[in-house]
Amino acid sequence: MFDLIAKDQFDRLPERYRERARQIALRVQEIDRLLAPAAPETIRDTALRLIGQFRPQPGVDVAAFGREFRGVCADLPEWAVCEAANDFIAGRVANHTGQFVPTCAEFGKQARAIIAPFHAERYALRIEASRLFDRAADEKRRTMIAIERADPAVKARVRAIVAEARAGAPARVGFLHGSLDPLVQATLDAMKKTPQHPSKISKTRIGKDDRR
Repeated sequence: MFDLIAKDQFDRLPERYRERARQIALRVQEIDRLLAPAAPETIRDTALRLIGQFRPQPGVDVAAFGREFRGVCADLPEWAVCEAANDFIAGRVANHTGQFVPTCAEFGKQARAIIAPFHAERYALRIEASRLFDRAADEKRRTMIAIERADPAVKARVRAIVAEARAGAPARVGFLHGSLDPLVQATLDAMKKTPQHPSKISKTRIGKDDRR
């Protein structure tokens, strides 16, 4: 558990947050067990199963394929390796023709897509665990603020401050619109006027003919 949240922080958490930390730790342990790497024998049997179901890739040495296959699957769990093989054999993998043995890259991509949700869940749980202490501290501060605001003495002090500010403030009679400086207003009016472009008709061939 203490790889998710420091022990000194855990000891200072309220019981509700401690219980959540325990739940997170248990779930992370479950995911870690699910993602435990497969035994080499399982990887070998899966490679032989694929070779038995599909035609070999043209120009690919079977022994070299087996070595690469072991390397690709070395960190994959047994169930994901088996499920990925089932997906290829059942024709459930997009862009696979169903004729040749899938390449190591294709197989690794399919198997990792299967376990991706578990990696994402574990990452999210670790982030939540790292923020439990801050959440508990924020909740404590909000509680203290709410208690302070509910204190009759504090409420009376706030009312006194508001009354004093209102008593010293000038009476508001509405918003008075002030006109702009005449020079500024003239500049703005000039900018609003559409510039008059001189006619270029007289410079065209037809315009020159008319002047003759």
